[in-house]
Amino acid sequence: MGFRINFHGSQPVPEEGGLADPSSQPLAGLACGFSAGTRLATRDGWRPVEALVPGDMVLTFDRGSQPIRSVERGFLWRGPTACPLPLWPLEVPQGVLDNTQPLMLLPEQTLLIESDLAEEIYGDPFVLLPASILDGVLGIRRTAPLLGSSVPVVSIAFESPEIVYANGAALVHCPSRKVGETVSIDRLHELHLESLTCGVIPTLDDARRIVAALESAHAGAATPPRLPMVQTVPLLDALLIHAA
Repeated sequence: MGFRINFHGSQPVPEEGGLADPSSQPLAGLACGFSAGTRLATRDGWRPVEALVPGDMVLTFDRGSQPIRSVERGFLWRGPTACPLPLWPLEVPQGVLDNTQPLMLLPEQTLLIESDLAEEIYGDPFVLLPASILDGVLGIRRTAPLLGSSVPVVSIAFESPEIVYANGAALVHCPSRKVGETVSIDRLHELHLESLTCGVIPTLDDARRIVAALESAHAGAATPPRLPMVQTVPLLDALLIHAA
């Protein structure tokens, strides 16, 4: 499914007119990963993603706790100009993705979603969708970053691709990467779609049908809308009880 944003963000302006060395600057234009402030379920409880380091054990969807292999830090956008619309993050209201508090998603971040239509089409109820396709669905909306402000991003990777729990039971895909491996921004985006261990990547047309079916299923519902997700594991249940 060809979802891709080609903006590379704005680069820092060096003082006194000097030329910045691009290799020494944090990546800008990261549209996948986690916005700073997102909390992930770890073996030690809920922790903000910006506090995580390689070796920390993060709770995953189907392989228990797994150690982080690498952490990449950068920015979605920064600089004096307005962030372009395709890079605007998406705000997810509480409960829509089984998130216990509002969740900010980057547009190219991949989510694991459960869908009856997906099971009909692919024989698998779980599909991987980019957050951008959920814009306008069940109260999920793009939000413009403040003019002139930076949007810090943290991308974590594991030995194998994993699905992790964010701000509750929202299921978010993280790529694999070898220890010490350095990657370009283009490669970082590609890693988010490689060697997936669970879920199907639908075609663009099927993805739109799946999203429309999910929204239709919740139209007129008496209870607050939410996307169907999997049953949480016992450790996550315990963590959720103590979530702030």
